Amino acid sequence: MNTHAVDLAGQLARAARTLQDHAGQQALDGKRELPTPCADFDVHRLSEHLLGTLVAGLHAAAKEPLPAGASGPLTAAPWVVFPPLVGRLADAWAEPAAWEGETPFFGSTRPAALAGTITIMELTVHGWDLAVATGSTFTADDDVVATATAVAERIAEGARASGAFGPAAEPSPDATPLERLLALTGRKTA
Repeated sequence: MNTHAVDLAGQLARAARTLQDHAGQQALDGKRELPTPCADFDVHRLSEHLLGTLVAGLHAAAKEPLPAGASGPLTAAPWVVFPPLVGRLADAWAEPAAWEGETPFFGSTRPAALAGTITIMELTVHGWDLAVATGSTFTADDDVVATATAVAERIAEGARASGAFGPAAEPSPDATPLERLLALTGRKTA
């Protein structure tokens, strides 16, 4: 595996584990209906979306199309469902072949490296959403934020057109890299 793929696999694993930390019982218990920075999602619906991200990422790493209903409704608590998926996701993307060639991802065939970096971005941005909704402090490693920002910039136009990103927010002049990423995806941090 080339060094770049090793770095990306490590970033994906760290982004997934950071999400898992914010989806624990202590963080989420009794907070299912709290609003999140995603206008369409409360904590439960965001957790269901994140379940979909984890499952889609697993299938993309394996070069398998996502079966219908594979990431159905979240019927158990995220702190029960997410940990085994996070481990499997990290292991799947640690395989050299996961980052090579093309893969089915969210209804279309994409470069595998793009699917992996979109997964990093989704886990990072929505991990922040979950942390904000539940009153937790969110931090992400600089390299994870840099990768998430690069892919967000690459897909921003299409993501805005589809409604996946909101209109870009104006980051403050002293914004951190994470705050700049969040602004790019339409989130206001202040």
